[in-house]
Amino acid sequence: MRNLEDAKAWVNFAQRDYDVAVHLSKTFHPLPVENICYGFQQTVEKALKAIIIYNTGDYPRTHDIGMLYRLCREYTDEIDLASSITRTLTRFATKSRYPDDVHDFTEADAELGFKYATQVLAQVGKILITKA
Repeated sequence: MRNLEDAKAWVNFAQRDYDVAVHLSKTFHPLPVENICYGFQQTVEKALKAIIIYNTGDYPRTHDIGMLYRLCREYTDEIDLASSITRTLTRFATKSRYPDDVHDFTEADAELGFKYATQVLAQVGKILITKA
């Protein structure tokens, strides 16, 4: 039962990152796309870690969405991300943190982040609700 509580706490944490990224995308102009992309990456990262926590009680200290996704697939097939998307989302975590790289981000990146963060957050929420 403790793992479920911890996993839900991580989903709530992911939801806050998601809400902040959505808020930024609706209120700031020009869009701070690097911050928005980072928020959506963090949403996906924390949601995937919730699945791992539920199943193992712990999580790896990594920002690599591909690695987290592969670990999640050991426990569920209800989350589906293409490898190209996992690479893109991982790039959001690293390149968005450095001033030399932030100009590489576009509104299309933010839209892509929104799409996949929304998808993963919903899928993980559904998985954990069925476990309650």
